[in-house]
Amino acid sequence: MRIAFFSGSEISIPFAENLLGEIVLFVTLSPKIRGRGNKVSPNPVKLFADEYNKAVLEIENFSQQIVNEILSYKPDALVVFSFGKIIPKSILELTKCPLNIHPSDLPMYRGASPIERQLMDGVSKSAVTIIKMNEEIDKGEILLKKHFDVSVYDDYFSFLKKVYDVGIPLLREALECCLKGMCSPVPQVGEGSYAKKIRKEEEKINWKEDAFRIHNRVRALTRIGAYTIFREKKLKIFKTDFLNEFFNNSTPGTIVYVHNEYFLVSSLKGCVKILRVQPEGKKIMDVKDFINGYKPKIGEVML
Repeated sequence: MRIAFFSGSEISIPFAENLLGEIVLFVTLSPKIRGRGNKVSPNPVKLFADEYNKAVLEIENFSQQIVNEILSYKPDALVVFSFGKIIPKSILELTKCPLNIHPSDLPMYRGASPIERQLMDGVSKSAVTIIKMNEEIDKGEILLKKHFDVSVYDDYFSFLKKVYDVGIPLLREALECCLKGMCSPVPQVGEGSYAKKIRKEEEKINWKEDAFRIHNRVRALTRIGAYTIFREKKLKIFKTDFLNEFFNNSTPGTIVYVHNEYFLVSSLKGCVKILRVQPEGKKIMDVKDFINGYKPKIGEVML
């Protein structure tokens, strides 16, 4: 089996590790310039490919030269996960098995941010879906699908671990059945939904939502951190719990209780228990260290 592996994100690496012996080419995105110093961020997929002396193409677009170069590796299959670009028909037609791994129960949550959107919505079940790609975003025929449960305490990273646990063996099964011509692809049924990319303004906590929705936002954004404003500085929040039955008359965003290992912040309905934070300019810390250092007081308000 000769695989061309397409990804622009480090979250694809566990899939790549499992297929490493069969991958003949990595296709990833050109490095981006980030930050005030205009520094070039190394591409984690390229770093991984280089570590194992694998061929890698860093692309900005799919020119005919790129198509020809991919073709020169004579792939039997394409595997795509978290790539970030639409792959043209000229690439998809290079093999009979252009496969995409999608971490949702397609046709629900097509698009750029399926994990974050599912956690924000508080889903209790999800799936890994392997599709045979076409030119439309996440609308290809389904080869295989496997469901898994999602807890109200799963965050981005624990959700992703479940995707690996389910998806790695599922992908190998899909590759084998596709290459042997034994799969029976089925069209996606229903309109589905679209998981839009997370916008900057969505990273800010709105204390006028109920406690469960705030908790869902925090666990959806553990990769980057949802934030609030405390004492005129940004405070990122990485872990919470929710108390829907805790009633008080405080303005949403008010600290209503301080324990030595957590504190409670009021919301529209119930309270949010704060457990892990990152003050502006500091490292991520358990909230007991934040309490010891910053000494938040009952009555202080988060904005």
